[in-house]
Amino acid sequence: MRDVFGISAAQASADLQGYQEANPTALVYNVRAKRYEAGEGMRCVMHEPRFEEALSLFLGVEVPGAGFAGDLSNRACRVDFFRPLVREAGAEVQRRVFLAMDQGRRLRVRYWSVNSSQGALREIAPHALGHDGYRWHVRAWCFENGSYRDFVLSRMEGAEWPGEEFTADAVDGDWERMETVVLRPHSGLDEDQRKTIIRDYGMKGGVLKVEVRAAMKEYFLAHWRLPVAGRPAHLEISSP
Repeated sequence: MRDVFGISAAQASADLQGYQEANPTALVYNVRAKRYEAGEGMRCVMHEPRFEEALSLFLGVEVPGAGFAGDLSNRACRVDFFRPLVREAGAEVQRRVFLAMDQGRRLRVRYWSVNSSQGALREIAPHALGHDGYRWHVRAWCFENGSYRDFVLSRMEGAEWPGEEFTADAVDGDWERMETVVLRPHSGLDEDQRKTIIRDYGMKGGVLKVEVRAAMKEYFLAHWRLPVAGRPAHLEISSP
């Protein structure tokens, strides 16, 4: 505790005592090793633990979402994971998009799309942000199309300073509306494979129901590769 958290011996002793009071069956003192160890009856009572936290804390692995990185890097080679291939927008673009969204203002951006060979100036009014598991999307009113659209944040090459305030007459229905996606094991799997997939995803009655915003549904399906061309997917959409 002293090495990992940088606290004094007195503070470590006080923390251990407090923890034992909150969780009496958690720690057992090993007389030979002169240390406290996790007991067989140890249960987390102060928070819901995540596996990534342990990897980050005790192995020094920088795991996304762990919230803490230990200083035991000599053991980090025992864990590996790949990072999504994503490109982020510049800090100034991110800042101006956030300000425009937070203050309800117009914003002119230079935006690249797969349908054009060069960036085009677009005027938008951001009102929400969504993450698809790989990159950020800006949900905004598009003045060119006269409707709410999604804009990939990393495709914004530049952004002017937010302009005048703007409130659209129409509500972003796709953002406000929640839809239920019902998933089940793929019909191409055999019975044993189906049972494994049901267990993997904690399905109830052989299905998994997920609430998503209508505006984010397309990205949810893409993230879970539904369907995957060339080989059977683990999941498919089940009709309600």
